Amino acid sequence: MTAMADGGMRRRVFSLGLALALAGALAGCNTVKKTFDFSPDPELQKDGTYPNINVGGVPQPGKPLTPDEQQKAMAAIKARGAVASPQAGADAKQQGAASAAELDQIARTHGELTLEEIRNGCGTDKVVDATKCPQ
Repeated sequence: MTAMADGGMRRRVFSLGLALALAGALAGCNTVKKTFDFSPDPELQKDGTYPNINVGGVPQPGKPLTPDEQQKAMAAIKARGAVASPQAGADAKQQGAASAAELDQIARTHGELTLEEIRNGCGTDKVVDATKCPQ
């Protein structure tokens, strides 16, 4: 009799799980519908939220620049333009190439020079040839 009761209990648990899975699947369909909802957002339709250039006669937010502020803004823009000019970029590229060439030369010779200093005992108490050590 316990085997029979145990089988009935399994069916009930299985039925409950199936019902929960079905309810979850149906709830998911509602979420998908909301995800692909392309209707206009009512928050964006409110007047006064964003400046609307299509509405005439309404003062827009902000204030115009004074002539002094305009001159300062133009000077700042021209300064940025001078820094970002093609000639400035070409000069920086040329300086970078020269620095890279110097670093390449150091990379090629530094290891060998250091080994030579070690062999000559430079920087130690047992200097082999002091004339070959940097002074």
